[in-house]
Amino acid sequence: MRLSPSAHVDTFCRDRLPPQDQWPEFLYDLPQLRYPERLNCAAELLDATAARDGEDRPCLRSPAETWTYGETVRRTNQLAQVLTEDFGLQPGNRVLLRGPNGPWLAAAWLAVIKAGGVVLTTMALLRAREIAAIAGLTEPNLALCDYRFAAVLPASPRWPCTSTGTCWPPATPSPTT
Repeated sequence: MRLSPSAHVDTFCRDRLPPQDQWPEFLYDLPQLRYPERLNCAAELLDATAARDGEDRPCLRSPAETWTYGETVRRTNQLAQVLTEDFGLQPGNRVLLRGPNGPWLAAAWLAVIKAGGVVLTTMALLRAREIAAIAGLTEPNLALCDYRFAAVLPASPRWPCTSTGTCWPPATPSPTT
């Protein structure tokens, strides 16, 4: 199988693919499996669904809140803009996500993809030593961390917000926490 040209400026992931003889066989025989050369899955999963089915439909739910597709599109676009314009995220850069499961973690995941990044989502139960091992293998360019998890995020000169978590909303606890 021939790889198509990548939009990733940072080729870290592609450079670390296994040898081609170790790849599975990719079959795209079904019509619904024919994709364009370039595809942003976040835009397809979120933006296209909002446009097709309506922005007022529920998209992300937690016990404390529900975000509509429109709200989720706006928040992910804002975060993607901050990642690229304020933090200099380039296509292919890795972004480590650290936080509890909820709308903000999902929005951060979608925003990183929209911005062209590669998401490294970590489980909330991982300790600093385990996060450091993941970071050592994946070499993230940026970390987005919920303030409640910032204390166990290993320090790195590559991450502008390792001690306070201030680059990821919410900056203050919600009434339910």
